[in-house]
Amino acid sequence: MAILSSVFLVFFIALDGFIWGWLIGYRRHYFPLAHFLLLSIGTGFVLWIFYHIGQALDEVIPFYVFNKISGVFLLILSVYHLIDTKGIFKKAVALKLFIIINIDNIGIGLLAGFDAAGRSFPFVAGGLFALFFLFGLYVAYKAAMYKFQQYGTLLPFCILFSMGFFKLFFS
Repeated sequence: MAILSSVFLVFFIALDGFIWGWLIGYRRHYFPLAHFLLLSIGTGFVLWIFYHIGQALDEVIPFYVFNKISGVFLLILSVYHLIDTKGIFKKAVALKLFIIINIDNIGIGLLAGFDAAGRSFPFVAGGLFALFFLFGLYVAYKAAMYKFQQYGTLLPFCILFSMGFFKLFFS
């Protein structure tokens, strides 16, 4: 059962990477290689740290508390993004993205530690996050985006809101 749980956790991190890469690409923001490397390595490091914390806190703090907090944060972020047309993509994109992504990954790292997912989990998950982030950037830059451009800030709002809603009410 722990292996199946680990596969789902890695899948969610890869999906998270794809969505964030796609959002950055959709907004046509320049994202330098150094920022990408720092984001990817930092994400793997955060997963590694909270994996070990999750192992230490096993059954002391329920995981769903962390999941609910990250869901509320994503809902607030989605509303902020809808109100402010530039949203989180105004300045210091890499830093803001790192903080937002890793608030979500704190819960995933803790859950991986609770489930004893395996010592290689943070490295595999961080690598897949980086790979799918690049894939999301590529898809957003290469896809025919004219169909989506008319939705401007509404599409990122819908994605962020649905992620937060799902985490808050269904996880």
